[in-house]
Amino acid sequence: MGLRICVATLLITTTAVTLQAGNLKPRATDLAAKYEPFTLIHGAQRRLLYGSYRGTLHLIESNQGRLVTALTRDLWSPVLEMLAADLDGNGQDEVVGFTQDSRLFILRGDDLSDIWTTPDGRYRSISTLTVGDVDEDGEPEIVLIADGLLRVLTALRDVEEWTSSDPFAASEIAIGDVDGDGRDEIVLNTGLVLGAVFRDVKWEYEPGFGEEMDLFDIDSDGVPEIIGVGGDGLVRVFDADERRLKTE
Repeated sequence: MGLRICVATLLITTTAVTLQAGNLKPRATDLAAKYEPFTLIHGAQRRLLYGSYRGTLHLIESNQGRLVTALTRDLWSPVLEMLAADLDGNGQDEVVGFTQDSRLFILRGDDLSDIWTTPDGRYRSISTLTVGDVDEDGEPEIVLIADGLLRVLTALRDVEEWTSSDPFAASEIAIGDVDGDGRDEIVLNTGLVLGAVFRDVKWEYEPGFGEEMDLFDIDSDGVPEIIGVGGDGLVRVFDADERRLKTE
């Protein structure tokens, strides 16, 4: 999650400085330090959503060179992770995330109203999530690790499509075609690369990719690399198509 946060911080900070040179309050960098779970929301307006430790979501937007609060929404628990994605293809992002008490939520990005949420107590733990079309039906799914199992849920309805029989302990997950075969993979920071459709193991890097992880085409070859940050603070780049550590 950390790498995605850095990218979001950079985007918002750059925009903010352009709007009002050096005099923007609150600054995105301050938000990043104080409220880790936040995401950019695209739609009719480009907004930033962040969650406080008290479980309140704040949707902020630019207004005459300042970031102002457009909406707030109280949740039942602090948000541990969230992201924005256009789940229904209408050009407006929805918000997907989970809270400290392991409840999954899917909200409308324009007014933060519920699309659906899991009931209290369904999951004992959620460690990470992402969104992607993992069954190639043209519609995105929510992919998460809950209660130590990899799960695939329908994005816009509370339907669990698939649950693994084997346990998974990853704390970061990403989806992308990392081996250049034209089909997406599910990448776990524990070092596993799974085929997105059949969930078969395509590569296992035993040391793992790092405590933080994201995908990015760093060499512009059309295939994203796996970018990891280890507990030692070093950034490492992995080529999944060549199944090797590229650089560190």
